[in-house]
Order: sequence, then C-alpha cells, then structure tokens
Amino acid sequence: MITEFKSLQDIAKKLPTQRHARLFLESAIWAGGRFCPHCGSLRSGAIRGASARPGLFQCAERECRRQFSVTTKTPLHATKLDLRVWISAIFLVLTSSKGISSVVMARLLGINQKTAWKIGHAIRELMDDRDGLAGRLAGIVEVDEAYVGGKPKRRRGVKNKRGRGTSKPAILVAVSRNGQARATLVPDTKTRTLEPILRGWIEPGATLVSDGNSVYPRIAAAFAGHLAVQHNAQQYSCPRTGAHINTAEAVNSIVKRAVIGVYHRLDRKHMQRYLDEILWRWNHRAPETKITMRRSKSGLTTSRETTLWKPLPVVDQMRGLLCMAVGRELRRTPQWGLRWP
Repeated sequence: MITEFKSLQDIAKKLPTQRHARLFLESAIWAGGRFCPHCGSLRSGAIRGASARPGLFQCAERECRRQFSVTTKTPLHATKLDLRVWISAIFLVLTSSKGISSVVMARLLGINQKTAWKIGHAIRELMDDRDGLAGRLAGIVEVDEAYVGGKPKRRRGVKNKRGRGTSKPAILVAVSRNGQARATLVPDTKTRTLEPILRGWIEPGATLVSDGNSVYPRIAAAFAGHLAVQHNAQQYSCPRTGAHINTAEAVNSIVKRAVIGVYHRLDRKHMQRYLDEILWRWNHRAPETKITMRRSKSGLTTSRETTLWKPLPVVDQMRGLLCMAVGRELRRTPQWGLRWP
C-alpha cells in the first residue's frame, strides 16, 4: 500500500503503469468498498472479456444494470489522459505553498495549458467543503475581511484607493486558533451579509476576535464573547486579553500572495474555488512542537518551545480529496468553459 509520494519521479516509480494508477484511485475513491455511482448499490461485478476495458464494472441491481468505472461521475469522468497525469497534478497542487499556475503545470506534466487549467479547476472542485464535513469553528475565532486584487497599494507617485473605497472583490475570513479556517467571497461587508455566514461557521459558545469594524460588535451578540483590537489606534494586539487577528491576517496574506506571485488575476466567477484551494492547504496541517536549547554567556541553559505547522502527508490528503469525488462531475462547454452537470 502506498503511504507517501515525495516527488513526480517518485510517483512515476510507484505507479509505473496505467493499471497501478487505476488501482490507487480505486483504493481512494472506493475506500469503503466499490459502489455504483449511478444508484449507490454495493453489488456489482467486473466485466471480463477480450474486448472489455480494464477497470469496467456493471451494477448487479435489476433496476440499474449500468456500467461504470472508478472515474464515472467524478471530475475525471470521460478523461482521455493517463491517470498518472491526474495524480501528478493533484500532487503539484497539494505541495505548492501558494498554488501553481496552469502554465507551469502544463510545462511540468507535458500537456497543453487549457487542459492544465481544466485539471486545476477539477481538483479545486474536490476541495469544496459543500457538505460541511469540516464542522464549525470553536474556541477563540478571529474574523477579518479583505479586498483582493486591483492595483498595488503603494507605488511611488500614485495613490490608489484601498478597501471599501474600491471595487475589489471582498472576502470574509474566520480562523480558529486551533488551525482551522473558513473563507468566502461576499458581495459587501454589511452586517446583514456577514452575520448569517459567521453564524453558520462558528459555534455559539466561541469567542469572536475582530478589528475595530463597527459591524462585529452587533454580530458578536450571538456568541459567548467578543474581543477587539483598534488598528486605527496602532493597536495590533492586547497582551492582557490575548486579542489579535494575526492568524486571520495570515490567511489573507496567503490569498494576496497567491494573486501577486502565481495567478496575477482572479475572476470573481472562479475566486471561491481558489479560496477553497488555499483553505485546503491551510486546514490540512498538523502542529509540531520544536524545543530549542540556548546557552547564555554566563553558562545558563534555557529552552524555547516553538510550534510549527507542517502539511499532512500528501497521500493522506489525496485520499481525503478523492473519497468525495463521486457526484462532482466537471465537463467542458462548447465554448471551452466549464460546466457542472
């Protein structure tokens, strides 16, 4: 059983043929046992014969009797690509700290840019937590809003509008101090827009931490407590109460760095999918404690404890992605766009 992929070369070594790649996908997508993607039945049989395609099955239910494979009704549905290309693409997306552009992915995988663009969105489709499996945020939860894209804030001799004074897309971010985060594209940052979203994300017993935005005290009435820092008064943390939104701003900075360094421009139509990708990498990390010993000039030895957040093993992330693949078809439109049947 494959437990980890370390590089593209490692994937090629551990999955030398299309058959090995198909078996890997079957073990991930059908982790709880093979089932029919058309009716959900657990009763099916392999289709055998000289002309039968490898990996083809038929449902045993009399009302169904339809044929299927491991890619049926998934984002890989009807793909003509080698399945190892798909696995390599997932590896690149999961291991790239700020994401990977379709141009670079195409060059690394030996496919054209349009195909790489479609594969990237198919992977982001798997990262959408539409079923709410991640649960609600609890404990101390930091919230913040950010405006993505547009011209740079600071350029010599040029003054650009910031935040609410622009037409930039707005995103809302909520991050629990235990490491889990949520983010979504919002039409505006008014109370009536943000309140139902935050109520759906956060447990009522949580403590909300925000900046000085006037909408948050009204929203915080639905939660156990509220702490705030006043950025306009140059207050960025309060040691007495432990209030700060540095974690939420860290998520915002990753989004902005992905735009500046990788994608350059995010269309509103697809921005939520890029947010899902960034959040997937953020949420699939585990804390690791590192103790550093220091010795002073006087000979006194002290220890310093640091918490590092490291990504989970890539194969574990792949299995978590692929187990939700059935029912998330992604197809091309006649104009070479995307559609979701």
